[in-house]
Formats: sequence, structure tokens, C-alpha cells
Amino acid sequence: MSSNIEHHYVTLNGYTAHYASCGDPGQPLLLFVHGFPENWLAWHGMLQSFGEHYHAVALDTRGINESSGPDEVRGYRAGQIVSDLAALLDHLEREKCILIGHDWGGAIACAFAVAHPQRLHGLVMINAVHPGAYRRELAENAAQQAASVYMNFFISEEAEAQVCANDHAYLRAMFAERADAVPSWFDAALQQEYQRAWSRPGSIRAGLAYYRASPLHPASGDDPGAQAVVFDDAALTVRVPTLVIWGEQDRFLLTGCLNGLHRYIPDLHIERIADASHWVIHEQEARVTQLVAHFVKQRLASS
Repeated sequence: MSSNIEHHYVTLNGYTAHYASCGDPGQPLLLFVHGFPENWLAWHGMLQSFGEHYHAVALDTRGINESSGPDEVRGYRAGQIVSDLAALLDHLEREKCILIGHDWGGAIACAFAVAHPQRLHGLVMINAVHPGAYRRELAENAAQQAASVYMNFFISEEAEAQVCANDHAYLRAMFAERADAVPSWFDAALQQEYQRAWSRPGSIRAGLAYYRASPLHPASGDDPGAQAVVFDDAALTVRVPTLVIWGEQDRFLLTGCLNGLHRYIPDLHIERIADASHWVIHEQEARVTQLVAHFVKQRLASS
């Protein structure tokens, strides 16, 4: 099977969506969803790996990189992106897929699993949170509140200008575990690709809109943030087999987010990677690919 990546454009819910694909469209579908500040390129290596046996697809989510999106913040609520994923499955003429998401993409994938369990063979979340567990951590865990304080910056009026300053230095620093270090996976070629994506008109504004559209952030001033959010936990149950992969050195999402996760996801398997950070899909791509491949094989064999 060819490992060539192809690019496609389709209208989903009124907006142009770009997605990349690899593999035979007749094979089972694996749909990959990126987080911030990334785009479909986060999955480049995995598209090629999984394209050998499956139809691997990675979307630029609404407003990001080559996908267009609304001007209004409310257009970036999780439910809107869930609707885009459902529309993409319809476009691909697939009733079901295995959904794989990292960061924001994992949170969106989780929301999709809650809303449309009948459309999934399985769910993979990589350093990504379930809303119920994250609300608890933001409301009750001082360490997670401190780790998530960047979210309050992202929803501020000055965020876009500061994030874009100095050729998006803020975003490049997000990938580094130390301020003076560029991770080896973020090489010159990838930096150039990301710089091009971040420079697309409206792309950074859209990325920040994901945070601005969510009520889940630490309390700040008169804004109680997550403390004011009330969920019906029973309505947040993920009723599909789920694999969670977690780099334990994540400085944005702490391991407390895994506590009690079985309450929300009864059919759950957690794989912890002790020496990986939030960017585990890059740092340990071979390991993550192996874990996902094993899960995919199991799920498709039993479906």
C-alpha cells in the first residue's frame, strides 16, 4: 500500500474543511484529531504508518490552518466540532471509525464518543481530558489550577497579539520543556511548516477561540471558571472501549486528570509513559503508534 499522503477539501456544516489521508479508502477508517497549536501535520508519521493497512485521515479542525471557520466564538464550542466530525464521516461514507485525538483533539473526540457512540469502534485519547474529570481538577486541585493558568491568558483580549509576536515565539516555547531548548522532534523543516500554518489569516484567532468558547478554565478575578460549571455526570459517560495514553511529564495536564476516570469511561485502559511530556505523540511516536495499533487490531477484531 502506498504511503503517499493526499489532500482533500470538503464543505462541512457551511465551512471549507481540509483533511489529509493515506491508505486505501476501502479499509477501516482511523480518524485523527489534533490539538492546539498544531494541525493535521501532528499526525504525519502516523498517517503513513497506519496508511499501510487502514484508511488514515487527519483533519484540520474548524478555523485551523487550511480549514475555514466562523468569526463568532460560539462557533468553536465542542458540539460544533463534534458536528464537523460527524459530517466528515458522512462525507467519507463511513458509519464507524476509530477516533484518535491529542490535546484539544482528544477532548473533542471524547465529546464525540459521548454524543455518537454508535459511530465508533473505539476511542483513543492522548494527553487529553474528559470534561467531568477536568472540571473536578480545575475546581479542586490547586496544582492543576496553576498548570492551567495559561488558559486564562488565552481567553484574554491581548492574547492574540502576544501569541503572534516575534514569529509566534510563544507557541514555539510551548513545545519546549525548557525555555532555552528546542525539542529534537521540532526540527527546522517542521518549524517552517508550523510557522506557515500559524501565519494563515485567522488561524491563531480560531485556535484561541476553542479556549474562549469553553467554560472549563481556572477561576480568575470575578470569573469563577470551572467552579461554576455543573455537569450531569450520567450524561457524560463514554460508552465505547477507550485507550488513554498519557505522558506523565505533561506540564499542562497533570496526572490527577486520570483519577476516577473509570467513573466516566467504564471500558477503559490507561497506558502511562513515565518519561514523556504533553507532546508524547512526537517524542515517542513509535511507542504511541505501537499502542494505538494494538488497540485498533483488538477493536476491529471484536467489532
